[in-house]
Amino acid sequence: MKISSSTVRRLRTERGWSQDQLAVASGLSLRTVQRVEAEGVASLGTAVCLAATYGAKLIDLQEEQPCSTAHPVWTWPGMLLLGIAIITLAVTGESGRPAGLPASQGLAVINISVASLAVVLIAQALVHLFRQRQYIGAGLAVVGMPWATLLGGGAVLALVRGESPSWALVGTGVSGIALVVMAMREFRRVAEPARA
Repeated sequence: MKISSSTVRRLRTERGWSQDQLAVASGLSLRTVQRVEAEGVASLGTAVCLAATYGAKLIDLQEEQPCSTAHPVWTWPGMLLLGIAIITLAVTGESGRPAGLPASQGLAVINISVASLAVVLIAQALVHLFRQRQYIGAGLAVVGMPWATLLGGGAVLALVRGESPSWALVGTGVSGIALVVMAMREFRRVAEPARA
């Protein structure tokens, strides 16, 4: 296991011990103590012996890893936007589902499954964002993302039909995109002080 050689060395010198004295006090060989201080690698047994000798917890001897439990600034907002886009498409697909066809029930099951996934994504993201007090960004995203998604879907549908999208769709979609951009700026603005 990886332990902090500097911590082992610091604890030893604080007590005024030589490597030989640490080896005797811990019941380890001098070579083991030298290897641990040089390389920072020890077996679990060696690490436990050193921790017991110093009267420290095992975790105190482990090398600090530069890991962060915080998610990047775009993870939760991105999850929220993705969930809203998915649920918008699922609802739109359900409203356009032809009734009476054999595949109609299968499409309904798919739409409900996709919408359920979207609800889970949205709920997780909203809980996290509300805990961080990012109400404005979440509100802007909830309002703007369906409009932006409808613009994307309408544009694809217009391309397939060989038509141009209606001005009402373009205007609503561009408004939605503007709201999403404002939401992302708000998410970034709120997250910046937290990282500083």
